[in-house]
Amino acid sequence: MPTTTSANSDFGITPAWPLANGVQARVTTVTAPGNLAVHVGDDPAAVIRHRRILQRRLALPVTPKWLNQVHGTQVVNYQSCQAGVTADAIWAQSTPSVCAVLTADCLPILLASHDGEVIAAVHAGWRGLVAGVVEQTLAALPKPPSQLSAYIGPAISRAHFQVGNDVYTAFAERELVDDATFTRDQQGKWLADLPLLAERILQSTGVMQVMQSGLCTFSDPRFSSYRQNPKAGRIASLIWKNHPHS
Repeated sequence: MPTTTSANSDFGITPAWPLANGVQARVTTVTAPGNLAVHVGDDPAAVIRHRRILQRRLALPVTPKWLNQVHGTQVVNYQSCQAGVTADAIWAQSTPSVCAVLTADCLPILLASHDGEVIAAVHAGWRGLVAGVVEQTLAALPKPPSQLSAYIGPAISRAHFQVGNDVYTAFAERELVDDATFTRDQQGKWLADLPLLAERILQSTGVMQVMQSGLCTFSDPRFSSYRQNPKAGRIASLIWKNHPHS
């Protein structure tokens, strides 16, 4: 389970994740540029301003098509979908393109093929993982899992992700429960390791190169945490292609 030593860039955090030429990835923070979600009660004008700052500071080649994320398994293609489409994963093969998801404790999973031709971004809370959003995304990609690598971005860590028996049972039915993924706490509930669960699912499907950010949205003030504040904004995890692969 390699953990990246994600470096602070001049804007957001750049994953220490090897990518092909022409492919870049970034994770935003609560200050760079701030909340990027329109559904959390923030001033719409402020959200639009943050999104424009994001595109300018990262020199994004095109505008992200932000998804209406619902903890489901719908996967869309950047080139053919409309902004605001209901989905929890987006992928692209065309150039230029930007794939992005918004999170505040849930997992952002970025995917890239070794040759740089295919990129994807996945939003996965525990419901999405159980329902198969990772498998659905991989099935949609025109590259086999063995030719992909994954980056699991900032998310709530096991120390802070307390869940009930319903979550434990859901993952047990998928044979993903052991001492590493779930531990009992002093209140008789469970502490679940969401990033590790995602890594196990990725590897079981054939994605063997999985990088973990090792960053916790609950304890790190650079990120948004829904469990700390249900009205929290959202950070973005993005992957994009600047120019044609050659």
